Amino acid sequence: MATGTTRNKVALAPGHSLMDWIRLGNSGNDLTGVGGKLLSVSKSELAKHNKRTDAWLAIRGTVYNVTRYMDFHPGGVDELVRGIGTDATKLFSEIHAWVNYESILQKCVVGRLVNEERFKLPNLLKADTEVSENDLNMDWFQQLGFICFVFYTKTPYPEVSITLKRPNEFCFVLNGKTRSINLHKAVTWPCVVKIVADIGKVQVKLIKKVLGLWPIFGTISLTKHIQIDYWKCELLVSYDVTDNVKYLLFKYEQNVYNHVYPGRHIYVKANVNGHNVSRPYTPVWPIVETTEYGRISEDTLCVLVKNYPNGKLSQHLCSLRQGDSIEVSRPQGNFECWTSKTNLILLAAGTGITPMLSIIWNALHSPIKKYNVTLLFCNKKESYIIWKNYLDKKSATNSSRLTVRYILSEKENYESGDEGHVDENIINKYFPVFNDNTKNEYAVCICGPPGFNKLCEKLVIQRGFNKDEYFVFG
Repeated sequence: MATGTTRNKVALAPGHSLMDWIRLGNSGNDLTGVGGKLLSVSKSELAKHNKRTDAWLAIRGTVYNVTRYMDFHPGGVDELVRGIGTDATKLFSEIHAWVNYESILQKCVVGRLVNEERFKLPNLLKADTEVSENDLNMDWFQQLGFICFVFYTKTPYPEVSITLKRPNEFCFVLNGKTRSINLHKAVTWPCVVKIVADIGKVQVKLIKKVLGLWPIFGTISLTKHIQIDYWKCELLVSYDVTDNVKYLLFKYEQNVYNHVYPGRHIYVKANVNGHNVSRPYTPVWPIVETTEYGRISEDTLCVLVKNYPNGKLSQHLCSLRQGDSIEVSRPQGNFECWTSKTNLILLAAGTGITPMLSIIWNALHSPIKKYNVTLLFCNKKESYIIWKNYLDKKSATNSSRLTVRYILSEKENYESGDEGHVDENIINKYFPVFNDNTKNEYAVCICGPPGFNKLCEKLVIQRGFNKDEYFVFG
């Protein structure tokens, strides 16, 4: 497989630069041509969209509508036309595999390419070959320094667990089924995982120990699924976020990665004074000056812990030192972001911000849909606001899509928030005025202490939301 060749760029017409394309993508225009719905597209259906004015193509299992992108393509319209109506993966890999096409075409996603024929899975496969075995659809591609496997699970929000048992043995669990790949040569850990949850696409990138192109990826087999309830993790870093909240960064002691979706939780277990104690925690990504939220090695896990005076586990976790260990469970929970909604209203109190952080990050970086987010964040006083600087920075740089409001029960001369508690007046002030058409565009998330959750749920129901339009984190 070629690793990329040079190509001539064409002179683009004024108003058709990369920045102009990004602005068009953020303008709210439907670039998919299908109303933003995610479709399953057969190859015969794909072949129908092969005109300059109706141009679809597929790259690595995802179908894009490139009709509006034609005049923005640096290589010119003619080069792009070569791939329309087809699975253009091989053509793309030969010409410019290095291009970050997923970012460029993120607003053009039509859906997933579905094969109309099914093939038996051979032991040895060549690059860029798509394979199927029962419910496994997979293809792979490579460059000199890495190899990527792409799995199409057919289900939204698939369970994903990955292990590197040996340098050349890669195991993965997808929706409860375990498969093992004996790789052609050795790779390193950690891997890099990208998941498009809405369509169930999972991409795993493994770094080769030695540069070079492989003639085959290796052999694949279905293995017995061994249920593992808890994994050991070692503390790497801890620091104070507020007076009573700590940030803890752990690393799996094994070469393992378990994907945690936004709003999902894990159980943390530790031996405290001779007794095993466990509590649910929502993992977060790190927010520090040198690390952008969402950028984290796949074999690590971050949690925020509030140190309660009578909390056995919270006090134990806050006393841990670098190198100490805990145990963590597999990800759990049933929260799924509403793909049919475009506006999210988040009501959080204290450490109830933890599930909201990943929801906010994913809403602002979704490759599928443009979301608008309003966060109402309740705290006792300003010094208790978790990661306030980050939230202020994000809302400033995404002012059209993220609104953050602070509600403080002890105001302390703080001028940028509302004084008091969440009540009907606060809800009326910050919730939009709905009509029959716009109400269907909104969904609400609630997370905080039990009393806060109960009150907010009551107020949200009074505003006309039904059970399918709001979610309360327990």
